[in-house]
Amino acid sequence: MDAPSLFFEAVRSAPRATAQSRLLATADRDLAAVLSIACAEDLALVLALVGPAKKKRLEEEIARMRHVRLSPATLERIATHLSVHVSGDKPLGPASRYFKPARDDD
Repeated sequence: MDAPSLFFEAVRSAPRATAQSRLLATADRDLAAVLSIACAEDLALVLALVGPAKKKRLEEEIARMRHVRLSPATLERIATHLSVHVSGDKPLGPASRYFKPARDDD
């Protein structure tokens, strides 16, 4: 199973209160990076847990992600980090240190 799928499985498997608190404590940019490649069902799952204010910020950030090229390896690292963040014993800090858009070498 790929890392984004593992993240969404972690959200589904965690107790609702834990998943919600961990998602609310997650940097918008990190979540948006993974949500930008999510299917409609997975996107709806996460957006239903985060509340209206964070949902609005995430939707705006996902729209911005359309203009950012992230390598598959970067998305995998972010999704892996978020999986551990949601399912681990304690929350982790932001995964943004992995957020390095691919360079345009044209």
